[in-house]
Amino acid sequence: MRYLRIAIALLLLPPAAPGAFAQQATAPEPILNVSVDPARVVVGQKVLLQVEVMAPNYMTSPPELPGFQVRNAVTRQLQNVNTNDERNGVSYAGVRFAFAIYPQEPGSYAIADQKLTVRYAAEPPATRETALTVPRIAFEAFIPDAASALRPFVAASRLSVEQTVQRSSEQLRSGDAVTRTVTIKAEGLPAMLLPPQYFTAIDGMALYPAQPSLQDHVDGRTDSMTSTRIDSATYMLQQPGSYVLPAIDIAWWNTDSGKVERIHLDEVPLMVAVNPAEPAAGGATGQGRRWSVSAFVDLVAEHWLVALLALIVLAAIAWFAPRVSRAVATDWRRRRAAYLQSEEFSFQQLRQAARGGDAKSMYFALLDWLGRFEPAAPDHTIHSLKAAARDAELDSELGLIEQELFAPRQSPDHWSPRRLLRRVKLARRNLRRQAIAVSARRQLPSEINPGGGVALPGRVRRLPAR
Repeated sequence: MRYLRIAIALLLLPPAAPGAFAQQATAPEPILNVSVDPARVVVGQKVLLQVEVMAPNYMTSPPELPGFQVRNAVTRQLQNVNTNDERNGVSYAGVRFAFAIYPQEPGSYAIADQKLTVRYAAEPPATRETALTVPRIAFEAFIPDAASALRPFVAASRLSVEQTVQRSSEQLRSGDAVTRTVTIKAEGLPAMLLPPQYFTAIDGMALYPAQPSLQDHVDGRTDSMTSTRIDSATYMLQQPGSYVLPAIDIAWWNTDSGKVERIHLDEVPLMVAVNPAEPAAGGATGQGRRWSVSAFVDLVAEHWLVALLALIVLAAIAWFAPRVSRAVATDWRRRRAAYLQSEEFSFQQLRQAARGGDAKSMYFALLDWLGRFEPAAPDHTIHSLKAAARDAELDSELGLIEQELFAPRQSPDHWSPRRLLRRVKLARRNLRRQAIAVSARRQLPSEINPGGGVALPGRVRRLPAR
């Protein structure tokens, strides 16, 4: 009887919904795969970080990834690859992101506590947003024992160095200029990791180093990098004599052969002659020596007063003219060199680059100008310019030129040199005005506005007479 009642109760139960068991099953979730290769790398060489994000059905928008920036390392994003797969009867679509990380110092590196956001069609057309935690990423950078004495340490698969010497004239004289340029080209590391060149100051010549030029070229098919660094300095020849620009030696670690290699640049001898255009002391009496003694005595006897005045004037000219001319020439060279190192000159170069319409030339001219633009201190970077200007249109134009140069895929919106230069000019004018206003406020004495509301002793307000 008991079993009969149970059977009747089961028959009276309402039928279950068709999707009840499907809802109880676990819904498919996005998948995140992360890999690092190699786990141990030579300082300055590439560590390949791959992040593969896959979601059920399809993604409604690209995943939002962190920058994977690491302290004492340079991170550069490579090309993305679309992927798809089928797991347990569920179709997945995703993207494989690749990042190249170049450690600058030996030691252990780690990336932790990073999250990325995925939006996908969980039940089309309904979408879902999920935050995925990136697993901890770790790798190690080291310097080979055979290269431990290199200062600085530079590692590359190939490296070449060449120098050029440009003279203002074939026969050098005092007042001329000589420009020495050292160009380093390497494969397998960014230009910012190439060794800088420091030019030696020499007595008798004024040294004016220029801003270095850094260029990176990435092959779109293989992601291989070729970098170039150009350092140059101009020597102003102030005195005649024999000079020597010292030799340059660069040692580097060849990652292909596993050996230290050295490159030698020969010294540059310079012979500087006297400039005949510069006045020399005592030149005013040369013509008088051609006269005979008797004629000179007769002339002085007849016009002794005029001769005395002329002698005084000539002596004064002979005494002051060389000093004045040298002072004027030195001042002109100093002012010219200061202008070449000024923010105004760099901004003029930026304007010329904008007229040319080349994105790379304008971008590096912009970086050179930022290095001398005080309101962008202390970093003097594009990021600091954005933070100081707070101009959404400027941010947009900077983003377009960076996409033009560095994005693997071209944006439908094209950059415009005229629009970018107009926004930069506006930001420059506003930031310079703000800097002047802040400087003026700081220079005001604190006693200019004495505190109000404090009654002076001995002053009592009288009541009106009635």
